[in-house]
Formats: sequence, structure tokens, C-alpha cells
Amino acid sequence: METMPFTSSDLAALNGEITLVIGACVVLVWGAFAARGKQAGHRFASVTLLFVLAAMAGVMFGLPALIADGVTSAFSGQLAVDGFGGFFSALFLVAAALAIGASSRFLDDEDAHAPEYYFFMLTSLIGMMIMARAADLISLFIGLELQALSVYVLVGYLKKDRRSTEAGLKYFILGGLSSGIFIYALSLVYAVTGTTNLEAIGTSLNVPGTTDNPILILGLILLVASLAFKVAAVPFHMWAPDAYSGAPTPISLFISVASKAAAFAMMIRLLFVAFEPMTASWTVLLAVLSVATMTFGNIAAVTQDNVKRMFAYSSVAHAGYALMGVVAGTKYGVAAAMFYLFAYAFMNIGAWGMIVLFRREGLTCDRVEDFGGLVHRSGWAATAMVIFLLSLGGIPPTIGFLGKWYVFGAAIDAGYGWLAVVGAINAAISIFYYLRLVKAMFVGEVDDDVTLVSSMPLNVTLALSAAVTVLGVILAAPFIEWVQSATLPF
Repeated sequence: METMPFTSSDLAALNGEITLVIGACVVLVWGAFAARGKQAGHRFASVTLLFVLAAMAGVMFGLPALIADGVTSAFSGQLAVDGFGGFFSALFLVAAALAIGASSRFLDDEDAHAPEYYFFMLTSLIGMMIMARAADLISLFIGLELQALSVYVLVGYLKKDRRSTEAGLKYFILGGLSSGIFIYALSLVYAVTGTTNLEAIGTSLNVPGTTDNPILILGLILLVASLAFKVAAVPFHMWAPDAYSGAPTPISLFISVASKAAAFAMMIRLLFVAFEPMTASWTVLLAVLSVATMTFGNIAAVTQDNVKRMFAYSSVAHAGYALMGVVAGTKYGVAAAMFYLFAYAFMNIGAWGMIVLFRREGLTCDRVEDFGGLVHRSGWAATAMVIFLLSLGGIPPTIGFLGKWYVFGAAIDAGYGWLAVVGAINAAISIFYYLRLVKAMFVGEVDDDVTLVSSMPLNVTLALSAAVTVLGVILAAPFIEWVQSATLPF
């Protein structure tokens, strides 16, 4: 009798992903027979959220048990079983849960509830979790494409909205080009090393003379370029402003956090495991990208009157800050980048969630003047937005300040003090456009055509984001210990 090609521990290692696969199938099949409408849409959202929370339980309790039992990989080395993958998987699931909370009222107003929306959100989550845990180039590419194809659909989800359709098409074309460059880079690496396993690649690169191979150097350059596209680093950021501003706002919220974090997880595992012997080469490339990304992102954001595009360029700049931790090339730097992404998730979700509150005759309000006089219309909303903006700008006592302190410290500790200075200057520039929005909320004129449309799930999303943004500084110790323990594979 033939044995199965996988073991029970392999399946246990995938309990979170398997839960999401079941949830995606349930939502899609149920949606094929259920009636459409707001009430049905709310049920789809509730069921999707339940599966996301179940997957979260599997990641938070199942993975640590496997790690304690000495399990380090699954499916013949295709997936890693470690705290690094567990941290990012948990971050993706939290972002998805908060995005679902922000989606319900938005889809009500757009009359766009459909099971496909939640199906593609779940499939994108599966791809992201595989990206974070992939220990082989093949599984890495499978996760990347599953995530990317799902996100393309979500960005262009509003078929009646020209901006959404245009953004989805642009993202698909540029994303396809990026994926082509990525797979070509992987083929060059395989041609030199003869293996697709990340650890085996790192071992083969330790052979004297291998790192001087021009084919390998070209592969590394193309690989960094494709990774830079995924994290929206300059000059490979062209898709981000259109995708973030044209996509449904809850999807902008989701991909600006989860997709970016997934790309960073993939980048860190690739560079620190497979290309560790070439650290001196790729840190130079990433340092240049970090400076260009921070500087261009913040300068472009200053010129924006559209809040969604402003936050899109702000997201580009924040990718530059997170890259500082990767540039450090140390475990301290990896932990700093991970903590920064954790902090960024909540303050950015809160900022995008505030945009969902605003409507004008059925249209999303995304201009700076639409926030005029917000403090007179809703004191709690204005207070929450100030918290998120101050945190994005790195002002204490918010978690954004602690995140910047961490990555700046990692850069200085690794001998990149000049990079920390550039980061501090850029943080000062960012405060200008964040405070511009604060000024509009407190001294701007009230636009009577703008209404606030709230809901209980959206309020919970904003409240949780604000709580972590403020209390994350006071209760930072367990989160810092978490990210430090998650860097043990490196």
C-alpha cells in the first residue's frame, strides 16, 4: 500500500490555510444559491469573519504547539514552520478582520454586496500566508500569484466605477510584468545554484567564487526590482497611487497593509536565508531604494488634495521606513521592520477607515476639504483621526513613534546613521501634510453636503485601531518580545 505524500504534521502546519480554503468554498457555493442583497451580504461578511477568526486561532495556538514539538518544515521543505511565518500570518488575519468590519457599510452604500468579494479576500489571505511561510522558490511563487490574482480582482471590484476598473486593469498589467521579472530572476538563481530550496541556495552561495557569477548578480538585481514593486518602493511604485485611490476604500485599507506586509515577509526570508552570503550587495541596493522611496513618497504626498492619493503616497513613504530595518541586515533590523509593519497596520487601517465614514450623495468623499469642520460634526471621529495622523507622522506618544524609533535605531546600530538622518528629515516632511488634514478638521468650513455614515462593525474597527495606536506604546513589551522571538530563524 502506497504511503501518503504528506504527514499529519504537514496538515497540522496548514490548519490556518485549510480553514480559509474551507471558508472560501463555503462562501462561494452558498453565494451561488443564496439571494443577493444587503441582508445576505451581511451574512456573507459574518461567516467570512468567523472563518478568519478560526484561522487566527489555528495560527496562534496550532503553530506554537508544532514548533514546541520540534517541527521546522512541512511538505518536504516547501513551507517553514516557525514564528516568523506565524507572526505575519496573524498580522494578515487581523488586517482582514478589520477590513471586513469596514466593508459592510461601504458595500451597503455601493449596493455591491456579493460572495465573490469575500471569496477573493479569503483566497488572497491564503496566498499571503503561503508567501510568509514559503521555504522554496516554487511554493513562494504559487503564494505570490494566488495573492496577486485575487487582489487584482478586488481592486477592480466596483464594475460601475470607472476609477476602480481602470485601477484594477493597470494593477493587473504592471503586476503581471513584475511577476514575469520575478520568475525570470528565480530561473537565473536556479541556473547557478541548481536548487529551489532557500536554505540550499544559501549553502551553495557559500562556495568560493559563486557570488561573483554575473548570472547570479543579474538575478539578484532583477529579484530586488520585482520585490521593490511588491512593496511599492520607488521607482517601482507606479501602480500604488492608482490602485489605492481607485479601489474600494476597504480594499485600499486591506492591501496597503496586508499585501505590503506579505511582500516584506517574502523579501526578508529570501534575502536573509537564500541570499545571506550576498548581504553586502543587496543592502546597498535596498539603501538606495529606501532613501528614494521615503523622499519621493513624502514629497508627492505634500502635493495631493485627494486624501486617498495622499495616503497612497504616504504608504509608499512608509515602505521606505520599513526598508531601513531590512537594510540593517541584522536580526535587530528584521525585528524592527516587523514591529514597524505591525504598528503601521493599525494606524493605517484607522486612517483609511475614517474615509469610509464620509459620503456625498452616494459618493465617497476623498478631498481634504470634505474633512472640513469635522470636530463640529463628530468629536470622536476628529479625535480618532488626529490619533491616526499623529501616529503616521511618528509623533509621541503613539505606536508610530515607537516604530520609527525602532527602525532608526536598527539603522544606526548597523552603521547606517546617515540613513536614520534621512528618515528623520522625511518624517518631519510628512508631518506637514498630516497636519494639513488636522487643520481642515478643526478650522475648516463645514460642508453640509457631506454626511457621516457609520455602522457598528466600522466603529469597532476604528475603536480597536485607535486603542492599539495609543496603548501600543504602553503595552509594547509583549509585542516587541513577539517580533524578537519571530526572528529566531535568522
